Amino acid sequence: MKTRKVSIRQNKAVCMEVEARGIKTYIDEPLESGGTNLGLTPIEMLLASLGSCLAITTFIYASMQGIQIDDIRVDVEGDINTDGMMVPNAAMTTGYQNIRYHFFVKSPVSEQRIRQLIEHAEMKCPVGSTLRDGTTMDGLELTML
Repeated sequence: MKTRKVSIRQNKAVCMEVEARGIKTYIDEPLESGGTNLGLTPIEMLLASLGSCLAITTFIYASMQGIQIDDIRVDVEGDINTDGMMVPNAAMTTGYQNIRYHFFVKSPVSEQRIRQLIEHAEMKCPVGSTLRDGTTMDGLELTML
């Protein structure tokens, strides 16, 4: 078992600087939501994490099996009720209700073999597994600065 850590620090308003392994990026909101538009929103980043993990996992398994992939792209979209965050109704769900993804693969290998490869990657993708199977979230810890 390995532990991964990401640190998030406020940059300006709702723009957050995210750092992991010495690499920094921004997660933000669009201007119309009070953000600075410097980065993807958290819900866009979740889709990006899933699509990237699926593509990377597929590529890794292809390499392990000697399957040539010349190009790979994954488009991911999800249906979310953003009103759930703004309405003080505790019963209203705020997360994605459905997520879909579409692979685009350039390879000399047959479509059937690529489909098998992707299906295997779907089972092994850590982000997909976390979303599909759920995970335990330990309680809040707080330190006042």
